Amino acid sequence: MVARPMPAYAIGIDIGGTFTDCFVTDGTGGWRGKAPTTPTALVEGLLAALEATAADIGTPLRRLLAATVHFGLATTAVTNCLAERRGAPTGLLVTGGFADLWPMARGHRLGVDGMNHPLPVFVPRRWIAEVPERVDRDGRVVKALDEAGSAAAIDRLVADGVEALAVCLLWSFRNPAHERRVRAIAEARHPGVHVSCSAELFPVLREYERMTTTVLNAYTWRAFSAFMDAVEARLAGAGLGVPIAVMQSNGGTFSAAEARAKPVFLAQSGPVAGVTAAQALGAGDVITGDMGGTSFDVAVVHDGAAERRARAELFGLWTGMAMVAVSSIGAGGGSLAWADARGLLRVGPRSAGAEPGPACYGRGGSEPAVTDALVALGLIDPRNFLGGRFALDGERAVGALAGLGRTVGLDPEATAAGVYRLACEQMTLAVKGLLVERGLDPRRFAFLCYGGCGPLFGAPIARALGIGRVLVPALSAVFSAFGAATADVRREAARTLFRPLPADAGELTACFAALEEEVRTAMRGEGIAPARVTVRRECDLRFHRQTWEVTVPLRSLGAAAVARLAHDFRARYTALYGTGALAGGSAIDLVNCRVVALGRVPRPAPAPASLGRADARAAARGTRTAWLPGAGRTRVAVYDGERLAPGMALRGPALVERRDTTILVGAGDRASVDQRGSLAIEVAAALAARAVAR
Repeated sequence: MVARPMPAYAIGIDIGGTFTDCFVTDGTGGWRGKAPTTPTALVEGLLAALEATAADIGTPLRRLLAATVHFGLATTAVTNCLAERRGAPTGLLVTGGFADLWPMARGHRLGVDGMNHPLPVFVPRRWIAEVPERVDRDGRVVKALDEAGSAAAIDRLVADGVEALAVCLLWSFRNPAHERRVRAIAEARHPGVHVSCSAELFPVLREYERMTTTVLNAYTWRAFSAFMDAVEARLAGAGLGVPIAVMQSNGGTFSAAEARAKPVFLAQSGPVAGVTAAQALGAGDVITGDMGGTSFDVAVVHDGAAERRARAELFGLWTGMAMVAVSSIGAGGGSLAWADARGLLRVGPRSAGAEPGPACYGRGGSEPAVTDALVALGLIDPRNFLGGRFALDGERAVGALAGLGRTVGLDPEATAAGVYRLACEQMTLAVKGLLVERGLDPRRFAFLCYGGCGPLFGAPIARALGIGRVLVPALSAVFSAFGAATADVRREAARTLFRPLPADAGELTACFAALEEEVRTAMRGEGIAPARVTVRRECDLRFHRQTWEVTVPLRSLGAAAVARLAHDFRARYTALYGTGALAGGSAIDLVNCRVVALGRVPRPAPAPASLGRADARAAARGTRTAWLPGAGRTRVAVYDGERLAPGMALRGPALVERRDTTILVGAGDRASVDQRGSLAIEVAAALAARAVAR
């Protein structure tokens, strides 16, 4: 008798603010698990989610991990460190005469309440020290580094309590010698102090953005390193034998060692993993809406690629990082409802988080959250939360809402309905703002909603925006974990060239050759075979004397492709801003060259299923009374989402209950299950409006 070979597993983990999600596949089936995040020890929630998934598979965790060939991790560790201001005390070393550049603080000061707010101060003014040195824009040393003065500045900062140093010297991306020497001096004199150098993190033009990136990297280094040490040690002890691939904010992964060196590149890691999963789903042009326990994160996938920002914003501060364009607001299942000074009902951005959580969790929370409203309205069955493994207390939910209702003059149900409407309106505005910012027509997109709470708001948001189709993935509750399990390795390298067009083809070829060798070397270091690496080249261009650049691809090297750069830039510029914004015969500057490498890691992936019969009665659970937006209390059909098979169809109003999420199908909407198990909802009102418009 031939023994059955052990399956090979791919695992993805997403550590969120409220829940830690796990996805496992062996290439045939897929399993998912959730556990509450443990804020003070994130690795405990990670292991609990793994244990829950292993139990669902029916195999011991040690056996599962031993058979794992790929392990992807998305985490909020860096984002939480920045949000909670619990990073290492950080000092900043700058070129003499430039100490005030950081306090000027370029960024976005408009808060969610419409008021201007000061930007966060990660480095107070007393922890900024000037280093006597100067390099010019061509990399020539104008003033040699004063090593004694540098040592004195470092000693003063460390004596004052600094535990991490960010070094950002003028024009160091042209010549990093002074930065490297300053780091060597610091490490020799104070071996326990971490040093981040700007020329290694972000070696391109713009000192302030380079400085911000470096400061945030130094600030988060200690917290992330401690987290990563704990994760690697516990997983290795539990039987994991493969390296951990850590999800970056640019949509790919890199090694744990690289993540330790560059933790700032993990900000928004979890939400970006969900957008990466949306690309892998191949659903066409979609707006993604990820509503978890703490936030609602929105992004756009257009022409098969996620929209990106060349200079991402973190907590209002402009950075130099290129990352997937995710916009976030504080509207999640744990977002707290409250009354403002005028006695008006408000929702978020403060969250109950995992501890104590919403009132219905029964863990000591007394303030009502969005989840409490969903339970009170009958949209969530408290006995079915996490498949019944985590029963919710409906009476506590109603009691918390009643207390708030007395403040705002509403009964508990009206308070719950108000919380739902406010949360829905905030998310609708977030989606609308993203579309307006990019000049996109919502009617051209489907709305892909996921996260534990997202599918209860997807159809109403789509209806408000005129979107005709809503997609809820089969793995909606662990979609970011699915993205972490399936993301490619990604490396980027950039260099500022700053030349007017037409550029010299030989110089450009040499620049790209050096950058390509850099990313290919990094891929080899991660164990990616050269045949599995694809490389693309990009150029950042702008009209002469403009402030910001536009990125265009360089299709190939050589004189003909370089000659096309001006044409490609104008075409891209027109697509972004319209023909009226073109600067006629203005000269064009090539600012940066960039190489992006993607490494495909061999891993099992679930395959699509064939479509079966359309009759969904086999999955029917009966009916219950629930409050629906626009309809109030009404009788609603309830379906078991775990028993809905590809091809089955149903009509709203209905609630589809999976063990880790509930999906709302509005009155008159049609829903069907596709080959990948996604529930596709055709929104009746939007479709009717579109038909009239034709």
